[in-house]
Amino acid sequence: MTSTAPNPLAAAAAGFDAVWNGALSAIRAGSSVAEQLENMNDEAILRVLDELGAVQHAVEVLAARVTGAIALRPSPTGRDGSLVRAAGYANPGVMVSERWRVSRARGSAIAEVGAAITQPRGLLGELEKCPFPDIAAALEATPAADDSSVSAETDGAGPAQAEAAGTVPAPLSVDGAAVIVRELRNAGRICATVELQAASVIAVEHAANAPLQDVVRIAKLVRTRLDQDGREPRDELLRRAERATLRELPSGMTLLRAELAPESAAFVRAGLDALIGAGLRRPSFVDADTAGDQPDGSGTPMPDGPSLIPTDRRRAIALTEIFRHTAGCSGAATELAPVSVVIRVDHDTLETGLGAATIDGIEEPIGAGALRRLAADAKLIPMVLGGPSQVLDLGAGARLFSRAQKVALAERDGGCAWSGCTHPPSFTEAHHLDWWSRGGPTDLDNGILLCPFHHHRIHDDHWNIDVRDGIPWFIPPGTIDRHRTPIRGGRIHLAA
Repeated sequence: MTSTAPNPLAAAAAGFDAVWNGALSAIRAGSSVAEQLENMNDEAILRVLDELGAVQHAVEVLAARVTGAIALRPSPTGRDGSLVRAAGYANPGVMVSERWRVSRARGSAIAEVGAAITQPRGLLGELEKCPFPDIAAALEATPAADDSSVSAETDGAGPAQAEAAGTVPAPLSVDGAAVIVRELRNAGRICATVELQAASVIAVEHAANAPLQDVVRIAKLVRTRLDQDGREPRDELLRRAERATLRELPSGMTLLRAELAPESAAFVRAGLDALIGAGLRRPSFVDADTAGDQPDGSGTPMPDGPSLIPTDRRRAIALTEIFRHTAGCSGAATELAPVSVVIRVDHDTLETGLGAATIDGIEEPIGAGALRRLAADAKLIPMVLGGPSQVLDLGAGARLFSRAQKVALAERDGGCAWSGCTHPPSFTEAHHLDWWSRGGPTDLDNGILLCPFHHHRIHDDHWNIDVRDGIPWFIPPGTIDRHRTPIRGGRIHLAA
């Protein structure tokens, strides 16, 4: 009898079935799916969602494998080149898009990953090396089993204890793998295979457990390191491709669309964020540090609560205010907020002019030449890494964090430190981990940046925060996760 390799999709489905059955109410399970979901407790239904994500991941990885295999098959007639073209599709991405009825971008991502993790065949039919073996391994990594005995040992424990108990990085998502592959292929024209392999190891290592927007930033930084000599020409190409269009729609609205190079987008984003952040920071939250009059000393939201205006509408309002101010209208609702552009650059890059810099809120890095141009005509806040810096820890003598401290916290946290939150530093406020009213110092080790929404979550829902080695970990309350498994937050930094 021949043994067969285990089917990862079957294993994922079996795991989901076990989680679903374990989540059913012991008193009244329910006869329909809707009724069963209604009767599940809060923690159980969140576990079902997580396990459903594992099943989808298994489906997408297997789809990438299948698509990669189909792409290598020749046409059955021998006349149309490949099975894909013989079936009537221009390329594998279109094939997935049409047969799955998903967007072309989604189909292209799956097909691109499939090509990256599938061993091609040589002219004589022999199997060649997988283009990106580390990405293939990261996609199919098996996370630590969610065993109750292990979880019980880590109940209420911090990140170090959780890691000691055997927690391993989650598998790399197909979307994340597609981003990394795309950026590495862009650099492949000037790099040897061994350099691409080494870069893929770095990208995969830093992308573990990271939200997709962080993976995009990591992939661009890795590509920029490979393409340092080509950074300046790329900056010039991006500037030449800048466009802005303005047209009126049949609905009566006007569509404004702009494609901007990173150094141009930096000012637009910083200006809009400054205006929006000024509105968000209007007093609507009683900080724990100043809540001494309350018997429990906890922070509580003001009666009107946080504003429910969507961020995209806030940007439209801010954009209008900027042009109204420019037109000299004295009846503008708000004054333009001061704009700060924070540029992050290595000390060696600053001295040699070789390498790249990054701008807060902009994923695409810029070259040293663009950095010099920005410095010549704007007031910038340089965040020089590895060089001398001013003393930022003020101790307990001052209650409010200084501007320099907030810039340093923005470097560490990248904006709101909550995992997956995309709010930039201008939308956030500095929060004392140990309340200042209880003797907590106003220094970097005791500070964290949080947007108003997540600031409320910390106080209202009783989350704990533990900063270890500059990395914030958010520990959920027992009502959400009885094992209180720490969740990593903050910005993921690329190792030198």
